[in-house]
Amino acid sequence: MSDFLRNLRSSNKKDAPPQRKNLAGNYYPKPERRTLSDRRDISDFDQIETLAQRLGDALPEILENMTTLTEQAERLAATHQLTAESKIRQHNAVADFFNNLNSLLTENTETDTAKDQPREVTTSYASGTHYTKDDILSIIQNMRNQGATFSIIADYLKEKGMPTFSGRGEWHAQTIHRLCK
Repeated sequence: MSDFLRNLRSSNKKDAPPQRKNLAGNYYPKPERRTLSDRRDISDFDQIETLAQRLGDALPEILENMTTLTEQAERLAATHQLTAESKIRQHNAVADFFNNLNSLLTENTETDTAKDQPREVTTSYASGTHYTKDDILSIIQNMRNQGATFSIIADYLKEKGMPTFSGRGEWHAQTIHRLCK
């Protein structure tokens, strides 16, 4: 049995022919003699026609999608432009805020040094329009008796150039109301 198996194994090796190198062209495959037009099937033409038909059907949809895509790209570019402009305005507003804050702080330090200086004299004393407190109160009482409102009285006193009792502010309806109480 072992001789049989040994012969079986060795017989497979003997059956394989040795590699031959024939220089007459048998070793390399010969080119096919059919031309390209002979190799084409008739079904290829049908496939090309159906492909052309499908492409013709899809072309309008592709064109429509391309126009939509360009419109969306334009909108996106405009949105980015607006965003950039708004950021620039925002940065400018922040810069203006800090500039104003800086100027306010410098004004406050200047007014702190100005508090030590004496207050300015009003022109009413220099121009001879000095009224006493009793004169102003009598004017207010007369106008109230005639039916004038507090704001009308305050406007009248401003027009006449009458200074407030402190000499620093302006006449307001609320000030007149407090004096009448």
